[in-house]
Amino acid sequence: MSSANLLKIVGHSGRGAVLICCAMLIGTPQVMAGDPVNGGKIYNQQCKKCHGANGKSVLPGVADFSRGEGLLKADSELLKKIRNGGGMMPAYRGTLKDSEILDVITYLRKLRR
Repeated sequence: MSSANLLKIVGHSGRGAVLICCAMLIGTPQVMAGDPVNGGKIYNQQCKKCHGANGKSVLPGVADFSRGEGLLKADSELLKKIRNGGGMMPAYRGTLKDSEILDVITYLRKLRR
């Protein structure tokens, strides 16, 4: 719903609009920032061998994205984690551009739906 339509509904007092806008933002988990089709291609090339097809992990201790594990963080935190690596996961800085990493994150978020 656009902010203009929202103001028509609640009037121009502002107070009601602010409350409704806050409620809408809190209820919105993430804004899709990337291209899920490209993200799926990259995931299948770079991530699938550890995180499995459809996000179902194949190795112990690896995030299982089919259950949403590891996706409760903001895109910026996930971007940093993938870029820098950690634990068993290699760093993808220099291998993937930030936009490609965001494509993978978007793919993973759509995968759960």
